[in-house]
Amino acid sequence: MPLDVVRLRDSDISAIVSGDEFRCAVLMWCASWHQVPAASLPDEDVVLAQLAGFGRVVREWKRVRVGALRGWIKCSDARLYHPVVAEKANEAWAAKLTQRWRTECARIKKMNQRQGTDMPFPELASFLSLPPALCPPGHGVQGRGKERGIYADWDPAAAAGAGRAAVADDASPPPLSPSPCPSPPASRALELALLLRAQGAAVAPANPQVLDWAARGVSDAQALQALDVAQRRRAAAGSQQPINAGFLDSILSGEVLQGKSAKPSRHHGIGATDFREGVSDDGRF
Repeated sequence: MPLDVVRLRDSDISAIVSGDEFRCAVLMWCASWHQVPAASLPDEDVVLAQLAGFGRVVREWKRVRVGALRGWIKCSDARLYHPVVAEKANEAWAAKLTQRWRTECARIKKMNQRQGTDMPFPELASFLSLPPALCPPGHGVQGRGKERGIYADWDPAAAAGAGRAAVADDASPPPLSPSPCPSPPASRALELALLLRAQGAAVAPANPQVLDWAARGVSDAQALQALDVAQRRRAAAGSQQPINAGFLDSILSGEVLQGKSAKPSRHHGIGATDFREGVSDDGRF
């Protein structure tokens, strides 16, 4: 489980709870990372006492329960969920799926080289929309050892013909999706989150604000424009706080999506932009 050191250091729990409660809180986070669903815990004191290191001494667990479970929320499935741990779990799952996609593309490339075929590479959104059975962990396209992948039912030998001939018209691989359609909001939210995280933002694809951006049709350019403004504001304020979805949403909704013209800033060079009212093209007020 990744540990956001700055976020933990500046959190309320580090300042409010006792040492024993803090120790148990960290153990709860670690235990929830391996639960199913991830980032959740059963609301059973006997089980929680075991996870916190108290064994069967439930009485000792109940002394620290309130502080140790600070921030946990009981949901409709009668389990406890922690928003921050859930955010980290979603980020890890998004990264895992993206790595599977990259691995699949690499295997398709290798197969094209070996078989003399020209199978297309899947788009990330199309790959994520495939049924789980078509992209299992650790498996690739049809090849050595009858491995499975997105082209598992396609025979490359029949397609290649004799030697390394071109692919026959009637032996083309099945389409990656039944019809060209826009990415669903969840897939678009994943794309936006990965784009922004690559530039240093602390956003998760499951964040409601990121999902709202996807539903509203926020483009990559608009998201990066908002991130650029956020980074310059943090730098101007001398702040080391992470740029989260809430900060970016205020800039997107208040400036970028409102259509305010971006003008060169005399403070940040030619490539920077300035959204302040009354700034002329040459940077003068």
